[in-house]
Amino acid sequence: MHKAENTVLKTCRTPAECLRIKNPGMTVLAVIASVFIALLLWYGLPIFIDNINRTLFGYSELFIPSWLHSTLQMFFAIYIWGSLFPFIFFSLLAQLPDKKKRYTTRLPFVSVIIPSFNEESNISRCIESALAIDYPFYEVIVVDDGSKDLTLPIIENYAVSVIRLRNNHGKSNALNRGLERAKGEIVFFTDSDSYLEPMVLRYLVGNFNDASVGAVAGKVLLKKTDTYLKKMQAIEYLYGQSVIKEAQVRSGYSVSICPGPVTAFRRDVLLAAGGFKDRTLAEDFDITLDLLERGYETVYEPRAIAYTSAVSTWGVLKKQRIRWSRGHLQVYREHHQTLFTGKTGLLSMFWLPYALFIGFGSAFLEMMFIVIFPSIVVLSAMPLTFLKFGIAYMVVMECLTALQGIISLVQSRHGKVSLLLSTFLTQPYRVFLSYTRIVAFSYELKNKRSTW
Repeated sequence: MHKAENTVLKTCRTPAECLRIKNPGMTVLAVIASVFIALLLWYGLPIFIDNINRTLFGYSELFIPSWLHSTLQMFFAIYIWGSLFPFIFFSLLAQLPDKKKRYTTRLPFVSVIIPSFNEESNISRCIESALAIDYPFYEVIVVDDGSKDLTLPIIENYAVSVIRLRNNHGKSNALNRGLERAKGEIVFFTDSDSYLEPMVLRYLVGNFNDASVGAVAGKVLLKKTDTYLKKMQAIEYLYGQSVIKEAQVRSGYSVSICPGPVTAFRRDVLLAAGGFKDRTLAEDFDITLDLLERGYETVYEPRAIAYTSAVSTWGVLKKQRIRWSRGHLQVYREHHQTLFTGKTGLLSMFWLPYALFIGFGSAFLEMMFIVIFPSIVVLSAMPLTFLKFGIAYMVVMECLTALQGIISLVQSRHGKVSLLLSTFLTQPYRVFLSYTRIVAFSYELKNKRSTW
């Protein structure tokens, strides 16, 4: 059995070694190709849009005020270099081979831990999927975190180990209580509103052959995508995994977030890190960075799949995303000393700052555009001209955004026709997410009390 040390596991001796890049030659080629495509769009699209305006309306950018054209060009530049170029680069990185082989046929004992709170409508399917896992040596532990509904009676109908908590203490505490009882060398966590593919443990455990691997994250898919809101969440999830996570793994060695519905840890490594902390609303992000700072790798196994419930109403989604965004801000605050240090390799030097500045910076820019665009239309001496010319820009950029979604779905191999068509309708959803990030940012500034 792998023994965790009380000190940091030394996976690199110098900052340069920490910043090692997989496939450096191919990575450079990916950068060059991405810059070339971005420059082509940067110079070619304005001419294309100008031709569209000339064809449809009889005038081009030469006949509108220079300040008007400059305003559109500014937002266009932000889009090209802040969104489209990174997407092209990440998509190319995601196609690079993963040279580091970690797979093993060894099958250690695994503890499956399921925290639950008021999940009477989902807990049965979750437990049944856990009991149906195709793996020879494992136990199932369900922690009821003071549920007020019928969750606990339902749990007690199954042949699982049950931890009953009289009062609700939060998810981190429930996870730690399950960890205390776990007997497995590997501990696997899933959420009570999720259910698992039968091969999930075999795929995850197969990555622990390397002693430097502290955690393995699987893929999260949505159960149903039968409404607009669920389709948008599905596209978002698949983009984050098929593009971002794959690019992180192929550019370095680790991913930045091991998700709650499908992640396995070395039990002794998790205990040595102090278990899950309740200091943030994103305990999965927090513990991932804890392990990375201790020198362990957190890898991604897309064949290990968990299906989770999509939020079905805008009100619930708003509450969820504000909580998630606040949790991420809290994690950045707790781990601020890691940023730009090379301590966790490319994650601290690039991926984490990128997620912070683009994730929240783009939200403020998008809200700014929503305010500026109609204001200029109303106040401009040429409102109809501006509106027509601006709409041409927005339509083209929306098509480019849809193309990003289509590529993500194709790369993920989960691109149903309904999802592919829905990529052309993502603007309202993106604006809504930007709004929730701004609200979350304001709540953190006010230090507003946060709860689950």
